[in-house]
Amino acid sequence: MKSGNKEIGYGKNTILKVFEEWYTVPSYQRHYVWDSDNVNDLLNDFIDNYKEHSNEEYFLGSYIIQNKVGDNDLLDGQQRITTLFLLFAFLRDYEKSSDDIKTACKELIFQEGNKVKKIAPRVRLNYEIRGNVKEFVDTYIKDDGSITNKWKAIEKMANNRNENTSIQRMCNALCCYRDFFAEHSEIDLDAFVMFILNNVVMIYISADSLEDAFRLFSVMNDRGQKLSNADILKSSNLEKIPDDNDRNYYAREWENMQEDLGNDFDRLLAYVRTMLLKKRQRNNLLDEYENIIFKQEYVKKGYEFFKYVLEVYKDYNTIINLTDSSDPEFSTLIRTLNACMPSTDWVPVVLSYYKKFDSKGIKEFTLRIACKNIADAVCGRSPSQRIDDLNSIIALVDEKDKYEEVLTASEYYAFKQDIFLANIQSDIYGRRYTLALLMLIDYKYRDKSEWKEFGTISIEHILPQNPKQGSQWMKDFTEEQRSYYTHKIGNLCLIGRRKNSSLGNLDYKDKLKRYFEKNIGSFANTQKIYNTYPDRWTPDEVYENQERVIEDLKGIFGINGETPMPLNQEPTKQVPSQEGKLSYMELTKQQYERAYEYWSKEEDQLLIEMGNLGKSDSEIAEKLKRKPSAITARRERLLGEQ
Repeated sequence: MKSGNKEIGYGKNTILKVFEEWYTVPSYQRHYVWDSDNVNDLLNDFIDNYKEHSNEEYFLGSYIIQNKVGDNDLLDGQQRITTLFLLFAFLRDYEKSSDDIKTACKELIFQEGNKVKKIAPRVRLNYEIRGNVKEFVDTYIKDDGSITNKWKAIEKMANNRNENTSIQRMCNALCCYRDFFAEHSEIDLDAFVMFILNNVVMIYISADSLEDAFRLFSVMNDRGQKLSNADILKSSNLEKIPDDNDRNYYAREWENMQEDLGNDFDRLLAYVRTMLLKKRQRNNLLDEYENIIFKQEYVKKGYEFFKYVLEVYKDYNTIINLTDSSDPEFSTLIRTLNACMPSTDWVPVVLSYYKKFDSKGIKEFTLRIACKNIADAVCGRSPSQRIDDLNSIIALVDEKDKYEEVLTASEYYAFKQDIFLANIQSDIYGRRYTLALLMLIDYKYRDKSEWKEFGTISIEHILPQNPKQGSQWMKDFTEEQRSYYTHKIGNLCLIGRRKNSSLGNLDYKDKLKRYFEKNIGSFANTQKIYNTYPDRWTPDEVYENQERVIEDLKGIFGINGETPMPLNQEPTKQVPSQEGKLSYMELTKQQYERAYEYWSKEEDQLLIEMGNLGKSDSEIAEKLKRKPSAITARRERLLGEQ
C-alpha cells in the first residue's frame, strides 16, 4: 500500500523471522516498563498454547517500524520484542538449555564481527532511550555467560526502585524467567523454544517516512493498553521536527516531564489546552488538540508546541508543585488549595496569570480565584457554569496589559452574596465545598512563615451526631438544639486522623483530651477552638463560634454588612430579614414560639396522632409552634424508642 511515493508495508512474521532483522529503540521512545505480571502473563500464554495447540500459530501482536538502511527504528512493539530479546539472552546462559538452544539464542542476540567477511559486530536490539540502557545491554546481556556471571548485580538492580526504569524492569524480567523455568522444570525446553520461534507470530507494519510511521504509531495499542494522550501528542509533534538532534532533545525533555508527573502529565496537557482555548472542553482532549488547537494554529505543531508545554511545565512545578517556595505565605495558600479544592479547574487560571505577569500580585489573584470558585459551588452553580466563569478570567488575563487591571476587575470575581451567606449558615456538613471552607478558615489563622504537613484530614463534629443517652451532651442540648446546631459550620472542625465514632461521642472534656489534643497540631482553627473553649461546649459556645466563623468567612470572601438571617431548613419556607443583632436562637424563636423548649408528653402524643392522620411536618409544626425539621427529628426519636 502507498502513501504518496512512500511505501507502507505489512505482513506476518514468525518470531524467528522477527529476530532476523535489526532494530533500534529511538531516544524518543518510552522506557521498557513491563512488570512481573506482564512478563508472567506472556510466559503463561506461551506455555498454555504450547501444551494445548502446539501445531497452531499463536498471535502475539503487532509492531511498527520505520525502515532505514541496515536497521529499523522500532516505534511500537518494543515492550514485547524487548521481553523476547531478554528471554533469549536468559536461555542462552541457562544451565538447563541444550547446546542447540544456546547456539540459536546467541545468534538471536548478537552478531559477532568478522573482518574477512566485513561483518561488523552488532546487537540485535540497540537502545537509544535515555539513561545508560545501551551500556547495560553491552555489559549484562550481549555476551555469552554475562547473565550468569553477573546474576547478583542483576538481582540487586531488579529490587532497586531508584535504578533507571528500563534497567530495573529488564533485570526484573530476567528474575521472572528464572522463577518460571524453576516452576516448570518438566517442560521439554527444546520443543518449547521451537514453538516460540516458529509458531508465535507477529504482524509487522513498516513505513519509509517518519511521518507515516508516527501516524501509524499514534493509533496502535501496546498489548491492549491504550496509548496515553501524552504518547500520541508526543509522536504527532515529533514528526514535525526535521532535525534529528532537536527531535532527540524534545523526546528526552518530554520523557522527563512524563516521568516527573506520572499520571498527572495528561492533566497538565489538559491545563495547556484550557490556557490556549479559554473555553470548556467539549470533545476528547486529542480531538481538540488536532481539530482546534493545531488546525487553527493557536500553537503550531512541532517546535512551538514543545516549547509552550515545557514553559507551562516549568511554571506548574514552580507555583503549583512549589519547587520554588521562596514566598512562604503563597506556598501555604497553594498547599491549602491543593488539599481542599473540589476540583483542579482553578489551576490553568493561575498558570495563565503567572505566565503573563510572573509573581506580581499572584497571591491576591490566586485567593480571589479560589474564593470565586468555592463561592460559586456554595451558591449552587453547576460545574459547567463554574468552569465557564474561570475560563472567562483566563480571557481577561490575556486581554489586560497590567496585572492591576486583572485584580480590580471585580465583576469577574462576583457571586450572589445573599445565597452564599444563607447556605453557609444552613446545615453544611457533607457538602463538597465544606472542606474548602474550613481549610480557608484554617489558612486565615495559620502561621504562614512555616509549613506543617496536613497528613490525614477529617471533618469532625464537636457536638457529636449521635450522643449517648445520659451523656453531658444530652443534658446541655435539647433535642431541637442538637437538630439545629449539629451540622452547622460552627460545630465543625478539622482533625489530623481518621474519624472514630466512639471517641467522637465522648463528653466534651474527655473528647478534647483523648481525641483532639494529639490530632489538631496542623490545624490552626481547631487549635483556636480548643484554646478558647477548654471546659464546655454548650449552645452558647456553639452560637459564639458560629458567629465568629461566619464573620471570618465574610472577611475571606470580601463580604461587607451584617450577617443575614440563615435560610430555614425547609427550602420553600422564607425567613424574615434580620433586624438588630439577635442570636440565631432568638430569631428562630420569633418564628417558632416553642423552638428549643423541652418536649412535653402531650406534645409527643399530639405529634404521633397528627402524623397518623396524614398531616405534613409543616402542618404539625404550625400546630406545635416548632420548626418542621424538629418535628421530623422528634418523630424519628419517638419511633426508635417504640
